[in-house]
Amino acid sequence: MKFEVEIDDALVAALAAGMRTQLADEPAKREELAKFALEQVIGWMAGRTSFQSMTEQHTDWLLKLLPVFYADDVPSTERIFNNFSVPYGRAAYISRVLLEKQHTAWRIRGRQKLLDALNAKKAEADAFVAAGDGLQYVPISLDNIAYRELTVLLEEIFKNQVALAPPVIRAQSPGRRTVDIPSQLFVELIPLLEA
Repeated sequence: MKFEVEIDDALVAALAAGMRTQLADEPAKREELAKFALEQVIGWMAGRTSFQSMTEQHTDWLLKLLPVFYADDVPSTERIFNNFSVPYGRAAYISRVLLEKQHTAWRIRGRQKLLDALNAKKAEADAFVAAGDGLQYVPISLDNIAYRELTVLLEEIFKNQVALAPPVIRAQSPGRRTVDIPSQLFVELIPLLEA
């Protein structure tokens, strides 16, 4: 049996601009959304799908929808709040849950983003170290997932070398941090990320 689903333009117009544009430009995404919606309704009617709470339902739905609309983006609180009409506190919780469910994939991406950010400033850090000023701070900008990986690596480094100067958060905005990292830490961090 084959179902065809037609989604009213008014419903699509109510979506966040980024999703609305994607649905207009990419027929495959329209088909994926229609298939998802139909599967959810039939699953509910057949008793295969039941949720204990709205949070559980939103988490399950976003686990399936974020890869459709934002495949390369970290499941952030802001993305969920702005694009899926989920209350902010619930969006924060769901983003953490989704990161944990996709733990391995996001850790790999986070480590790569951190390595790229460090390599982009490595020459600057090396110059300070060569000049005998290894405590000179070098600012790098990191998203939340790269910052999480930085904290994991720092815990490992500081366990054995307590005399090293720690990084300092210079600025923070939703989804990003600017971190001042002592030049001497570049030599410790980069090899751990490349291993």
